[in-house]
Amino acid sequence: MAGPAPLSAQDPPPPRAAADTVATADTVAVADTLTAEQRPPISPLGAFGRSLILPGWGQFEVGQPSRGAFYFAAEAVFLFMVFKSDARLSAAKEEVPQNEERISNRTGQRENWIVLAGFIAFLSGLDAWVSTHFWDFEPIVAPPPDGSVGITVGFKVAFP
Repeated sequence: MAGPAPLSAQDPPPPRAAADTVATADTVAVADTLTAEQRPPISPLGAFGRSLILPGWGQFEVGQPSRGAFYFAAEAVFLFMVFKSDARLSAAKEEVPQNEERISNRTGQRENWIVLAGFIAFLSGLDAWVSTHFWDFEPIVAPPPDGSVGITVGFKVAFP
């Protein structure tokens, strides 16, 4: 009796053609087959770093200015609230009969705003990183192919 035939997913990958690789002294690099128009303007790590430094910068570089403006505005609001809560904490500490409960509450508020400002900066960097990876996706909105009522939403992916 013969065993079951292997599934196509179990087949080993085809060998790479010699034209796809460039041999150097120490490494073998895969040739880049994307044209300049198909490549994002910056690397995903570069977009992440830029948006981590200044939220929204990576989105602007990737060509999504509305998302960049959202992250920039959110970070500006959170930083404003950090400074405002810091001023309230300073005022609570300068009161003549010091209220330890009020000082504790103001300290907690300031810490919460600092955490939120850091979170939105990280979220902005993560969004820029993902946006750079999805650079070649084009949303498609079209009527269904069978002629029924409604729309079909999908993505077009460019493969080299």
